[in-house]
Amino acid sequence: MTINQLYHRIKSGDLKAFEELFNQLYPSMCVVAREYVKNEDIAEDIAQEAFIKLWNSREKYDTISSLKSFLYVMVKNLSLNHLKRDKLGNQYTDSLIKEDFLNFNNQIVEEETYKILHQAIQDLPKQSAKVMMLSLQGIQNQEIAERLNISVNTVKTLKYNSLKTLRTKLKDYFFLLLLLLGEV
Repeated sequence: MTINQLYHRIKSGDLKAFEELFNQLYPSMCVVAREYVKNEDIAEDIAQEAFIKLWNSREKYDTISSLKSFLYVMVKNLSLNHLKRDKLGNQYTDSLIKEDFLNFNNQIVEEETYKILHQAIQDLPKQSAKVMMLSLQGIQNQEIAERLNISVNTVKTLKYNSLKTLRTKLKDYFFLLLLLLGEV
């Protein structure tokens, strides 16, 4: 079910749809909040607060063109509000807001790109997915071979075939794939 379909059901008070949306988007919202507040627990609280606000104001909005963007902006604003209330002071927060616009957009693009890439990798055969995930972590072919108890040539072949598959599957995102995979 798409995010927009979930939101339509949430507007009707469907708790199961809300739970499904929460499970899909909560980890990404935590990542965004953590970039601001630099604290895992606070970031989780902020992400939860954003979902609570969404639920409580579900009838307020007829339509939200991009629910995901709406939640990202809400998490950003809640994070900045937290920083204002915190001991960091207004001067730091004001400079953070000025720098924020580009950083925020970059964070969202990066987070969404990683989600797309990781989903595509998870759709690969199991062994190929393992090789690609280890490669994304910067692990060299020799160490991957040792960890998975396969030959280095098998690692190279699996990576080659996986990249070929990913190029086709992610053709619309290929430039991002190149940036993220670098020297794989």
